[in-house]
Amino acid sequence: MDTLKLCLLSFLIHAAYGAPADECPHNLGKSDLYSYGNFCLKVHYGNYDWVDARHRCQKEGGDLIQIRDSGMQQFLQRVLSGQRSEDTGFWIGASDSESESHWKWVAGDPKMTYSHWSSGQGPSQSGFLFSDGGHEDCALMKIHDGFRWHDYECSLFLYHYSFICQHDKLVHSHTHHTNGQHGSTTVFIPQTFPDTTPLSTDAPIP
Repeated sequence: MDTLKLCLLSFLIHAAYGAPADECPHNLGKSDLYSYGNFCLKVHYGNYDWVDARHRCQKEGGDLIQIRDSGMQQFLQRVLSGQRSEDTGFWIGASDSESESHWKWVAGDPKMTYSHWSSGQGPSQSGFLFSDGGHEDCALMKIHDGFRWHDYECSLFLYHYSFICQHDKLVHSHTHHTNGQHGSTTVFIPQTFPDTTPLSTDAPIP
């Protein structure tokens, strides 16, 4: 894909899926920022190990992305496809460092209810550098394997990838004035966002 086509594709993706500026924490900036359900998703391109990637997400006020349904998985595939040909994978917020082969999201869910592991990876890991996979405790979404998930060593110098941070959207409020006998009262009513609805592969983002 030549540079012009890549730039055009990137522009169209941002136009379709980019997060409105007032929905996301302001420290995230505007570039490589997307909206999905109740979350703002910030893509960081570069070379990082899993531990450093998570630290950077937490420093921003979020955490590594947790892909809890097929809708989010499909959304990421649409957004990331064709973005940067040199990127081969993205760290995600899953680990089995506490208990081997018992994969959990970094938020502390007791178990995963959705996963997209490649054959021989995750709970059925066979290992890459290590035959039993016992040191491969962190999850990577690998582009050239259909965005399936692989387990890798969390902080080995060989494994440096881009990553995606997940942030809660800002909770907006509006002001309601009531006129009483002794003047007016201002009531702040929080406005929450609807639950995430999984998207089909061709569904437009609302």
